[in-house]
Amino acid sequence: MSLAVATRFAEAAEPVVTAREEVRRGLAAFVRPVGWKAVLHFTADYLLYAAALAGVLFLAPLWAKLICSVLAGVKIANLATLGHDGAHGNLTASARWNKGLTVLSFMPGLYNYRLWVYDHHYVHHPFVNGRHRDSWVPYSKEQFDAMSGFRRLRERFYRAPLGIGFAVYYIVERWWQVKFFPRAFIPARFRPSAWRHFALLMVYLTAFLAALALAPRYSPTGPATALLLGFALPFYVWMALFSFTVYVHHTHPAIPWFDGPVDRRALMPQERLSAHLEFSRWFRFVAHHIHDHAAHHANPRIPFHRLAAAQQRLGEIVGDGAVVDRFSFRWFNDTLRRCKLYDYEAHCWLDFDGRPTAAPALSEAERLAVRRTGGTMFSAQS
Repeated sequence: MSLAVATRFAEAAEPVVTAREEVRRGLAAFVRPVGWKAVLHFTADYLLYAAALAGVLFLAPLWAKLICSVLAGVKIANLATLGHDGAHGNLTASARWNKGLTVLSFMPGLYNYRLWVYDHHYVHHPFVNGRHRDSWVPYSKEQFDAMSGFRRLRERFYRAPLGIGFAVYYIVERWWQVKFFPRAFIPARFRPSAWRHFALLMVYLTAFLAALALAPRYSPTGPATALLLGFALPFYVWMALFSFTVYVHHTHPAIPWFDGPVDRRALMPQERLSAHLEFSRWFRFVAHHIHDHAAHHANPRIPFHRLAAAQQRLGEIVGDGAVVDRFSFRWFNDTLRRCKLYDYEAHCWLDFDGRPTAAPALSEAERLAVRRTGGTMFSAQS
């Protein structure tokens, strides 16, 4: 399926582009948050997260504690999805409620609200699929060859089969680098707020870890088990799930990446730069429709509970201009196998030996149009 989709775009005589005004009008009807739905999902997710932690602390069988620990990680991911929407102003009609719900939603996952807003709103959305500091930016063959042996080994691990390196990738390369505490590359105007939110996270984290360490005082669980299954494993599960999410959103044989400026409204519209990955209806509901992602990029103001309908409408508007695949583990492993490195000149995905693994993600006409823009906007290492 993936190779067929990539080949379809490559063989197109002209770029598959739909008028932006048609997309804007078609999705405008879905830009209306329903506050009570957001609060209901937020409350349900937090209650289930608390119930999972209670299971870790008070259930006796180890297998039951492990199940609850994994469930806690899943609910952290669900809450972060709601935080993602709240940061876009999509949960309620109130800006104050949106911010409050977002900060609380991000807290169990140790996401700094201000750093998220900077990284997601000022970097990711405007310059999606560019060689700047973002998730899962593919290296060129030249960059890969210039790395140390250990760094190349680490990159191979990150993109290993079955996603076994996903959690480590996100903890090391994303969360620690840009989601937790402010670093020097953060613009000065964001730093005061980012440090305040970091202080809030540290107060929360200290209190949470202390409560787990004191577990023997109020539960039959020892401190090591409480810390491992109440914090460490859920955090690892949450990092793995979010890493998977951002990987499949923008990594696909038919999805191009860019080394310089490109018009993401006309020449390369958002439905070409993010995938719609189809899951079962129940999973889409449980995941708050996070994988109806092309519609979100086409209009970030669409709330999660309207994304399924918006995605369907977007598909009707753009037709073959969308990148759509149905999830399966076979598809997932095939994508991991094909998408290791990227040739930014030929716009083709490569393996680690530099061999093309799919047809070019852009047609010849699109490649010429991209080359005409020229210049370099960011460095992958910046």
